[in-house]
Amino acid sequence: MMMILSLNSCKWLFQKPILEKIHDVKVLSFSPDKIELEIAISVKNPNSYQLKLNQLNIDLLNIDRDRIGMAELSKAVEIPKKRSAALHFKVSLESRPTVRMINKSDSRVFFYVSGKGEGRVLCSNKKFDFEEPVELDLRKHLEDMIPRFEAEGAGLFQIKRSYVDKLGIAETKIKIDFILLNPYGFTFRLKEFPAEIFINDKPAGTGNLANQLNFDENIFSREESMQFKVNNWKSIIGAVKGAVKGEITYRVRGMLIIDAYGIEIRKPYTYEGSVPVSLSDYLLN
Repeated sequence: MMMILSLNSCKWLFQKPILEKIHDVKVLSFSPDKIELEIAISVKNPNSYQLKLNQLNIDLLNIDRDRIGMAELSKAVEIPKKRSAALHFKVSLESRPTVRMINKSDSRVFFYVSGKGEGRVLCSNKKFDFEEPVELDLRKHLEDMIPRFEAEGAGLFQIKRSYVDKLGIAETKIKIDFILLNPYGFTFRLKEFPAEIFINDKPAGTGNLANQLNFDENIFSREESMQFKVNNWKSIIGAVKGAVKGEITYRVRGMLIIDAYGIEIRKPYTYEGSVPVSLSDYLLN
């Protein structure tokens, strides 16, 4: 009889843990296959005794209440009486379905954080659950979500060829053809790429995109060109030792200007390449 009373007393004493708030949602990494988020939540122990949180499973649900990601508590956590503890969960999402959800959301993504767990106070175990809406403001996270553009072979920006498009006495035009990949399925517009071109580590001219590039989730890649006006081409190639070998190297430094989800994103960017030259370049009058 005493044992039954004791057990009933334990159950009566137990108060369910409370989800106080969701502190933050951070984008940890972004690849064509998956997005990794870190979700920080605060859980309060309302009891007058220490709470041992044995289990807590987290589901991320989209606005249609379909599960898009999940995580679980890696080990038991003890929360002192009347205190709160910050818990961190890493959640993996499939990239393209998540990006598709972003594409439809303008500049904010809305989803639910749903949790189910089990805790113990004294001699009593109890299950509990919660659900809270979360709004991810892309204005804070979008620069991290659109990956860095790199021109190192496997990057998203890949040079096809560089060549002299127009040869003149006072001014020469160099054209750089490139491919821009969109493996994530983002909707965005590459609006501008104002840049300087450097030859032999000296400023040689300026340029920009020939045309803007528009992408959506169905466009995997687009081809376009950058055009540069280079001054004193004859003097430049005459001073560069590499020209003797039939090519001169260059470096481009500029600013990517991207329109995405009503936000203008500016990212500094550099790449390198080489332009083939011929004997006629030296003989230009």
